[in-house]
Amino acid sequence: MDIISEILFFFAGLGVFNAVLLAGFFLFFIKPRRTLNLIFGCLILMLCIRIGKSLFHVFMEVPRTIRQIGLSACILVGPLLFLYLKGLSAKAEGLGNKEALHVLLPFLGILVFGIARPYEHFDQLWNEVVVQVIYLVWIAYVLASLQYILPLFQAEKRKSWTAIEKWMLLVYGCVFWLCLAYNLALHGAPYLAGPFSFSIILYVLCIYLIPTKTRTQIIHGISEKYKKQKLEHTQAETLINDLQQLMKEQNLYLQADLKMPQVAEAISSSPHDLSQALNGFLGLSFNEYINQWRIEKACELLQTQHHLSIEGIGKEVGFNSRSAFYTAFKNTKGITPGEFKKQKAVFVSK
Repeated sequence: MDIISEILFFFAGLGVFNAVLLAGFFLFFIKPRRTLNLIFGCLILMLCIRIGKSLFHVFMEVPRTIRQIGLSACILVGPLLFLYLKGLSAKAEGLGNKEALHVLLPFLGILVFGIARPYEHFDQLWNEVVVQVIYLVWIAYVLASLQYILPLFQAEKRKSWTAIEKWMLLVYGCVFWLCLAYNLALHGAPYLAGPFSFSIILYVLCIYLIPTKTRTQIIHGISEKYKKQKLEHTQAETLINDLQQLMKEQNLYLQADLKMPQVAEAISSSPHDLSQALNGFLGLSFNEYINQWRIEKACELLQTQHHLSIEGIGKEVGFNSRSAFYTAFKNTKGITPGEFKKQKAVFVSK
């Protein structure tokens, strides 16, 4: 490898390494856990795997298994982009089972196909057919994601883009460019355009996240409107203290059908002011806040009420379904209720 190649490899490799750190930050280090942050972390991770495979393929011999993993990861980039933009656009805190199918179906499809027809033995099939299908899926989801981007260019919106809306445009533009670069590479464009574009794109994303206010809005989902109509700090603090006291004394979070207006009325506030206080003071939505209380209570019951099943405990603390309980528990604690119970059992036995 000559000196120019070494410099190019270092620059592109550094981008991939830093992207792994960024993905890890969104996946493991942001508290409380939000579905949208996990989706973005997965999106960056899938791009890392795809770009990393491309980078090493150019400069050295790569095992065929690694090539298969890199190509397989690429099929998830488009669906993850679609779900992330959909969540940001709707300011959604969670995505339902139907949305999860956008990722689950292509993942299972490429997994089963990869086991049945591995790249190691069917490289021609992968290079001539599977790659085309993977890139078509990527293109289809990039086009589908336009439904969340085009409304931002309406005349009345262009003058007042929020930090989150600017972030949506930036993320979409970055993934669009990578999609274009890799598809052009299939038709003779420089193959290294993808890895080097990714390095530049990564630093652009990181620079945008540097300002604390911008980063807070994107990571915690705090809307721009709360900046313009903030409660006084002391007023927000009072509301939060009253809310904490209410939860401790009356255990309202155990009610499965608990709604924000009901809670706001109990502390002599309005839903609007309560929502502002939670977002601005704690960086949480109402559902996130209530789920935190429920999960802490669930942890207590998992250690003491051994006669109850895990599903039963979920219902005891206010969750309407097993899936909602498991999702909220893992988002909060990073493990499933079953894993938590086993860990505590092992600790007690020691």
